[in-house]
Amino acid sequence: MTVIGDIMCHNTQYNDAYNSSSKKYDFSYVFEDIKDKLSQADITVGNLETTFAGSKIGYSSYPTFNTPEALGKALKDVGVDVLSTANNHCMDKGYTGIVNTIKELDELKIDHMGTYDSEESSNEILVKDVKGIKIAFLAYTYGIN
Repeated sequence: MTVIGDIMCHNTQYNDAYNSSSKKYDFSYVFEDIKDKLSQADITVGNLETTFAGSKIGYSSYPTFNTPEALGKALKDVGVDVLSTANNHCMDKGYTGIVNTIKELDELKIDHMGTYDSEESSNEILVKDVKGIKIAFLAYTYGIN
């Protein structure tokens, strides 16, 4: 198991990841030095300390984070399997930010826990079978900003 934490993105980072020719963001270079370690693990878990609330809301950094969704693709591409979304930044863009973040992670097929779009889904515990070992994932936060 590999665990990485506090995956967040300040404006200097998303500005650097922006390609003005293609008008797209590419965060793949950020993980080049650790990609092998992350992708070789049987499971890689991280703490997503930002939201993917969407470009219409406007990308932003401290104190209320909203990161381009391309960061999620970069995480998937380096082998991240599970993300915790429960932390002090999970409500930075309100309920819309939570719902859009969950939608993005679902589309990328990255499992997640900690924030939910319904009471029913909040009662489901994420369990992954990793080489015959069942691991339950729970995530909580002490508060929100």
